[in-house]
Amino acid sequence: MVTLIIILGALLAAAVCRLALLKRDVRQMGGKLKTIAGTDTNAQAATETFDRDMIALADSINVTLERSRRDLIDKIRAEADLKRAITNISHDLRTPLTSALGYLQMLEGSGLDDETRARYIATISGRLLTLSELMNSLFEFARIIEGKAEFDLQRTDAGAALRGALSEWFGDFVSKGFSVDADIPETPSPCVCDADALRRVLQNLLKNAYVHGKEKLIVSLSGGKPPFAGGPARSSGENRSGAGAANHLTIKIANKANGLDDLETARLFDRFYTADASRTSKNTGLGLAIAKELTERMGGRVTARREGDMLVVQVTLPA
Repeated sequence: MVTLIIILGALLAAAVCRLALLKRDVRQMGGKLKTIAGTDTNAQAATETFDRDMIALADSINVTLERSRRDLIDKIRAEADLKRAITNISHDLRTPLTSALGYLQMLEGSGLDDETRARYIATISGRLLTLSELMNSLFEFARIIEGKAEFDLQRTDAGAALRGALSEWFGDFVSKGFSVDADIPETPSPCVCDADALRRVLQNLLKNAYVHGKEKLIVSLSGGKPPFAGGPARSSGENRSGAGAANHLTIKIANKANGLDDLETARLFDRFYTADASRTSKNTGLGLAIAKELTERMGGRVTARREGDMLVVQVTLPA
């Protein structure tokens, strides 16, 4: 009996001691969490006991802390991107508007001959057209990212779409001194996509090459199996896919782009980004962002890379 009482007493003492250690550990962990929260350090919660539950608790707390740090970093980046976007949009919209207002004031002056008046009116029309294009791009991008744009995914001839887009820009490229090299098969090259969205993607990519490139344009279309799984395709809110498609089509649009570094190349598809730091090209930097969003929502992928002095933009679509 005495032995039993001694054993029970020892067990009780051990339990009380363990409880005291756990309470101390909890207090210390709580204090450390307050320190981490107050100083925004990268420290982690830790336990001095070997209790499995306390170790699991510390691990869970550290996972939550890491997630909170990532969320905070994402929030800071998002706020910085938003501020930069607002600044860029304000500049892009204000520039043509201010110019148009200036020419309107000059039109109000006396003594203008008919030729000068006509030139001023043409300049005002050009500035207002630029402003309209900027507003349309903003509206289109907002509809796409909010999921309000509908996609009718069906069998579409990518070769015909590429030839059509290139023919619309061919004269402009030649007039600017470009040599144009096109390798587009005459046989049908079917892909699963929205015809209007594909046309918009190709137009935006060719416009980017025309505005920012020089001397040389290379356009090609080929089949292949790129090393990635296509993203989800959406049509009126449904996932109708090309994600499981075995074959893919690859469109490449390359132009000479001296001075473009790896960082700028990596950011080309960012919203409101333009490698033209002075923003003299009168665009919001949304053209490539719109192309990227449209391509991905059709189950494809668009990337950019440098090959020597050439910028190569590659669009891959489910076939």
